[in-house]
Amino acid sequence: MILPMKKFFLLLLLLVCSTAISQAQNMVFPAIEGFGGVIPVPFEAEKPDPSRRYTFVIELGNRLADKTQVAEMLDYAARMYNLHRYAGVPKENIELAIVVYSGSTPMVMADPTYSQRFNQANPNGALLEELLRNGIQVIVCGQSMMKQDLLPEDIYPGVRMAVSRFTATTDLIGKGYQVIFL
Repeated sequence: MILPMKKFFLLLLLLVCSTAISQAQNMVFPAIEGFGGVIPVPFEAEKPDPSRRYTFVIELGNRLADKTQVAEMLDYAARMYNLHRYAGVPKENIELAIVVYSGSTPMVMADPTYSQRFNQANPNGALLEELLRNGIQVIVCGQSMMKQDLLPEDIYPGVRMAVSRFTATTDLIGKGYQVIFL
């Protein structure tokens, strides 16, 4: 009785792993290449209006759990952009801003600074390049920079610097951006 139960759990584990692997292999990257993967939806689904303008801001402030990997929340922000593109919204109808502050600030450090502090290049570099290439604004909080002894040259090229997370986000809200909470 014990042996068949072990085989059952082993089979179940294999099934779960193969399903996860097959889903990962089916991911598509409509705009942000290699990041923010989207699983294709093969059935008719409710989609956003491609003629409408989508303006949203995402605030990222959680402490990075693993500084050796791409930040999950930054990848998730890329996924939100990819989902809109996958659903048929053209690039010119999407304005996304990502405001980085507090414990997330290391994700936007330039490689030399990141290497000095964490003994490796910034694992978010390629993702930041893709975000910026797609016209996505990445903004870092100046208050967080000051608290972490970061100067403008310590920040990844192309990332904008704001006085604070609050001023950046409230300015974007005033311009019609909607805040998306992760």
